[in-house]
Amino acid sequence: MAHTHGPVLVTPLQDLCLNVVAANFAAKPCIGALPENFLSKVVDSLSIELPLELAGSLLESESYWERRARARWNNCETSRHSGSWKQLFFERNVEDALEQFDSTSGDLQSLKRLLCFSKRFVHSLHLQQLPSHLDLAIILDAMHSGLTSLSISYGLKNVKMNYERSLFGMKLSDCRSLAKTLEKTEVLTYLDLSNNLLEDDKLRMIASGLLDNHSVTHLDLSHNKIADRGVRALAKLLDGSSAIALLNLCDNQIHPEGGRSLARAIRNNGALLWINLRLNRLGDEGGRAICAALADNTVLQRLNLSANAIGAQAAEALATSLYTNDTLRELDLSCNELGEEGGKQLREAMEENTGIQRLDLRMAGCAEDEELAIAEMLRQHAVLRMT
Repeated sequence: MAHTHGPVLVTPLQDLCLNVVAANFAAKPCIGALPENFLSKVVDSLSIELPLELAGSLLESESYWERRARARWNNCETSRHSGSWKQLFFERNVEDALEQFDSTSGDLQSLKRLLCFSKRFVHSLHLQQLPSHLDLAIILDAMHSGLTSLSISYGLKNVKMNYERSLFGMKLSDCRSLAKTLEKTEVLTYLDLSNNLLEDDKLRMIASGLLDNHSVTHLDLSHNKIADRGVRALAKLLDGSSAIALLNLCDNQIHPEGGRSLARAIRNNGALLWINLRLNRLGDEGGRAICAALADNTVLQRLNLSANAIGAQAAEALATSLYTNDTLRELDLSCNELGEEGGKQLREAMEENTGIQRLDLRMAGCAEDEELAIAEMLRQHAVLRMT
């Protein structure tokens, strides 16, 4: 039986040449002189196993770094990496290296080389664990020129049944190394230390490093164990020339004394734009001190005091402040104990204040008609701003 064959096609010479260039790129990385249409074909054929230093230095193609990232990680989203696949790859690669580093058997020099090479492409790090408790100076000194955002949680992934309390949270030595590094960093603007079991002594250590820092503008200390002594150290920092504009102290253990310390800082501070104190224990006295300080503050725009057992005295102080404060834009007082009289005083103050754009009074004990009246005033003020 006769066999039939299709026509034998000859691969164009230029395709053969491009395949050879791609196959030998690691040995002879010379593609800069290729026309653009040929260059894209070569890049699409390059191996994703190329040495990182070679690929990082010579390849800017987003399609290449997307291929390399998707082959390594299941879930890839560039929005957290400035929309860049190359930045995503380098940032996640460094994060993996740090999170998996073993201080007893790991090669510290290789890690340092990776950090030094990657610093051109890494601007943000989000570390969910650091079991090695690596000296943070190693990270920040190696990446001092490019790292603008650092989020670090001393947790432990996939712990399952091997839970040990000592494996979680920052140690005093971690805080000390961070403090020393913060004194020198010049480009780090975002620092997230939430969920680290930070208590007063540890925060005092970190605050000592922030005293001479003028780059950090966003400080997240939420979900820790910070109480009044720690807040007093933080307030001293805010009283000075601090650049911190956004401060998150949500879900800590701040009591009335800490509220008074923060009130003094709020009264004198000229940088804070947003403070979150939700889920603390300020009480009526601490809340009253903070609300009274708003009368002298001309910068703060957003304040969250929800779930703090704030009562009628704080409501009265806030109402008084709202007659003169014209910079506050958003205020959350939900889940407190303002009472009907407190709601009435706030409604009367809101008739004079046109700066507030959002006021949350849910579950604050105010009369329903007062809440409705305030909501209507906010709506009318919004209409006026649009005209």
